[in-house]
Amino acid sequence: MRQLSLCLATSVFAGSLLGCAALRQNMRGQELSYRGAWHCGGGACKPSEMVKSTSGTRDGTVNINTVKLDPKAGMAFTAAAPFEQLVATVTDCKGKQVSVPERDIVRPGKHGLSDQDARESWIVWVDPTALSKLERGAGSCAVWKVEATATWADGVTYSLTAGVDLRR
Repeated sequence: MRQLSLCLATSVFAGSLLGCAALRQNMRGQELSYRGAWHCGGGACKPSEMVKSTSGTRDGTVNINTVKLDPKAGMAFTAAAPFEQLVATVTDCKGKQVSVPERDIVRPGKHGLSDQDARESWIVWVDPTALSKLERGAGSCAVWKVEATATWADGVTYSLTAGVDLRR
């Protein structure tokens, strides 16, 4: 009985430490937020002419926006505290992963999207030519999931996954 109590107390203590660490990170604004996806409404366009996707679904906790990849779509990620670096990986329906090239991850103010939500965010460009090794089909294979990972100056990282449903 004494060992059970000790085990329970240790588990509660460990859980409390993890909870406090997550709360501390949250209070510092070191967690990502997904602002949505932008795409060209009809045919190729400049980033300043892209429109925000207003349709989509959810897969558990993952927001999935419906977009057209003509020629590409932009996904906006931000945080309350400015971060130093963002990297992203795209996964298709079969589990194949491709890293988003550094040139397709753009800091706030440098990407050309004019919507207020996007202007203050980092943009991950979902460019089918750079991600050509991924499966792109219909149904569930029309969804690509993007995991973005931000790194702050103190070395803290946070990852968030969002998705795009690719319309042809």
